[in-house]
Amino acid sequence: KLCLIFIIVLLTILFSSCEFTNIETTERIKPPDNNTPPILGEWKIEKYKKSSENGLTDEEAKKFLDKKVLFHEKVVVIGDDVCLNPSYKIKNVSTSDYLLYQYKVKPEYLGIESKNIRIITLTSEEKLFYEFIKEKDGEIIVNIDGVFFYLTKISDNLNEKELKEYVENEKAINYESLASGNSEILRTGILLGLRYYEESEQENRPGQWKYRTLWISSKNKTIGNIYETEDIFLPRKTGFWKVGMNRVNIDNKLKDVLYAYPLSKEFPEMYKYEDIDEAKESIIKTINYLGNDYISLESFENFPKGKVRLNIFPIDNINSGNPVKISDIIGENGQKAFYESAAREFSSDYKSKNDYLDIKPQEDSFGLTRRNGHWIMKGRINVLEEDRDLYKDFNIKIIPPKELVMYDELSVSWNEVKHRVPEALDVFTSPNEDIALILTHNNILIYTIDQGKLSKEYIRKIKLNDSEAVVMAEWATGKYIYTWEEEFLKNMASVVEE
Repeated sequence: KLCLIFIIVLLTILFSSCEFTNIETTERIKPPDNNTPPILGEWKIEKYKKSSENGLTDEEAKKFLDKKVLFHEKVVVIGDDVCLNPSYKIKNVSTSDYLLYQYKVKPEYLGIESKNIRIITLTSEEKLFYEFIKEKDGEIIVNIDGVFFYLTKISDNLNEKELKEYVENEKAINYESLASGNSEILRTGILLGLRYYEESEQENRPGQWKYRTLWISSKNKTIGNIYETEDIFLPRKTGFWKVGMNRVNIDNKLKDVLYAYPLSKEFPEMYKYEDIDEAKESIIKTINYLGNDYISLESFENFPKGKVRLNIFPIDNINSGNPVKISDIIGENGQKAFYESAAREFSSDYKSKNDYLDIKPQEDSFGLTRRNGHWIMKGRINVLEEDRDLYKDFNIKIIPPKELVMYDELSVSWNEVKHRVPEALDVFTSPNEDIALILTHNNILIYTIDQGKLSKEYIRKIKLNDSEAVVMAEWATGKYIYTWEEEFLKNMASVVEE
């Protein structure tokens, strides 16, 4: 009898759990399934409106008219652009806010009457391809090189043979570009996020880390204009974001407030000075690394005498106060490497072995740093000794996964770099294996690459600020160069003089 009662209670709990799970699941917002794209079929470009005088000319824009645009789960064709293995994300936004801050136009200019619109973001190879504005079914708008093109749906049906030809041709073009090194189509660009220290103008006040982003592009190994903008200009799968730091002084306590937001939106209210919570102690922050989804931060609590923390946070929840654990990103292998690396470090160092004996590092106490042209993972143990906060760092013997660092390859060896530039501190090489950026104490030196060898002389030099270091390096190739540069120039960019 008791057994029967136990079974009934257990079944009740199980069914209740199932019902609760179903309710929770229906409320989640997810990207659309790639097997059922939000835009499908054959479309036609009907008309256009210019949004920027720096974009396509009228003559160039008219060439798009009456062209077919094809949307399929495996390929998207827009004019001469072919996007393989597309993926989508959908968001509902305020019409006026989105158009004003993304394109500096009003809804009535585009003939949009709805207060809210859907933005369908198309990405390929983890990079932004296009964003489509959708107000009603059967009609979408896309901005290409400063021109709004209006698309109307013609048919749900697609010619499979025609699609297959597009796919095969695009694959062949990509293969030939890599195999032959065809200089006519060799385009490379990089968004380089830099951190430098700025001394305080007030006595007995700590200085502040500042951030800027460079846009460097090349065609056929020839460098074009180099541009810069304040803060970090971050390319993400969902579009371009701005990341930076504000310092506020509350009751003589300093607090660095990190912000990250899409450039399609206004600077969020939550980051404005009057909305900052009362500071209980001074907190100084430094960005060490920034990637597509995560940021590595060093935080100085109760500066200058307090604890110095090293953590990684998700960019989408950047000020939550909840850092990620290494197992959240790399799983059990990451957790194992973390603890084994700590044990190995302290067992080989007699002083550390005594000072940190029986202390287990916290799994969320890690970050990223640079060494010999690569991002490496670093752990930290914090201890309190005689009322002093101390810490000991150790290298984690594991390669950062793609979730943290999308691209971290060198097409020239570190020895080759040091041979050519003995004072080199760091180096970045492009996925096209055509250019290398070598950092010294004072400059960025740009070299061309040929068959794994650096050119004898650098082709461009960029002056660095004191103590300036790289915190972000995001590469673009091929057709993405135009999109990235166009978006960057909208962000109060200025030319870097030679």
